[in-house]
Amino acid sequence: MKKLLGIVVLGLLWCNIGFADVKDVLKKIKSNKDISTGFKKFKDTGEGKSNHWRITYQKDVLKSKSEMRKHILQIVKKSENYPVRLGKESLRFEVRNGDSWGWDVNNDRERVELIICCANKTTWNAWSVYFPNDFKIIFPAKNAMGQFHSDGDYPPPFMFQNQGSPRGKEGGGYRIEADESIGGDNIPVKLLDKNEVLGTWNDILVNAKWTHNEDGFFKVWINGKLSYYYKGTTQIKGDRIEHHLGIYRSYLSRRPGPEPTQIAYYDEMRYARSCKKLKLENLGYSCEELENQKISITDNSEYIVIVKNKNDDGVLIKVRGIGKDILIEEAMKKCTEKHEKGCYVHYSSKVAFGQ
Repeated sequence: MKKLLGIVVLGLLWCNIGFADVKDVLKKIKSNKDISTGFKKFKDTGEGKSNHWRITYQKDVLKSKSEMRKHILQIVKKSENYPVRLGKESLRFEVRNGDSWGWDVNNDRERVELIICCANKTTWNAWSVYFPNDFKIIFPAKNAMGQFHSDGDYPPPFMFQNQGSPRGKEGGGYRIEADESIGGDNIPVKLLDKNEVLGTWNDILVNAKWTHNEDGFFKVWINGKLSYYYKGTTQIKGDRIEHHLGIYRSYLSRRPGPEPTQIAYYDEMRYARSCKKLKLENLGYSCEELENQKISITDNSEYIVIVKNKNDDGVLIKVRGIGKDILIEEAMKKCTEKHEKGCYVHYSSKVAFGQ
């Protein structure tokens, strides 16, 4: 089994807030079981020649290496009124306008990501994510909040996004996208809507079989509910899979700028070869219950669903979007919030061309 390495992609904008150096933060994460478990080593790659190049690029605004790194990644405390999922501490990520490094500088991107290398065979990954209430959507630019990324030149097989609805709408919330390089369709599937991510913690669990063969799979549980199921190739032959968490924004030239500051919090990052070894009980979950859940392979076709009520002719709930089962659940929930009994699916069908 290959070692798991954690690295941080460094942001570069000068800051005068009294935060600690990122290298010091990484040293603390390594032994901080309050925030992460199952990862063997964290390494700061902002050293040597590459780091010297980065400092040179930003010499007009950077006064020192430590000032360069202050705001992008921090361990924060519940006792200081920062959001924490469990325990006393969490990780705070921050990206500001201009936080770009190396390849990103010339490729329309800004980011800070914690990168954990490498996933192979069958893995279980869990993390919790928190978007502050003032988190800004940057559509039509793209905002990734996590990736399972190839270490080669291929796109990430799976990407978690803050927006990217398939019909060009602003979207928001939390979505998962399977890339066409592995047989996906690059259509983001909604896991949580905008109102469900702001100002609250959400627990993400992923079970994946990493293979270039057709017997791979990628399952996502959201707050204990199996919400996404992909089956097929999950990686390109010969490439390793890295797990990225943080804030990564791209195609920024689609917007007039300057970009807003974005902050997100991550906690309870866990890695294991089995669900049981993640020890999810303290988060309120049972692996037996999680693994017994069933769901159809996620359908990315667009549907229209209409729900009515047998006892109230005035009830007509119409929803449109990706995934028949998800839409039916959404419409039924809206109906049962008004009427405990009598709700039924009156109509469900794929959207016809031009409809």
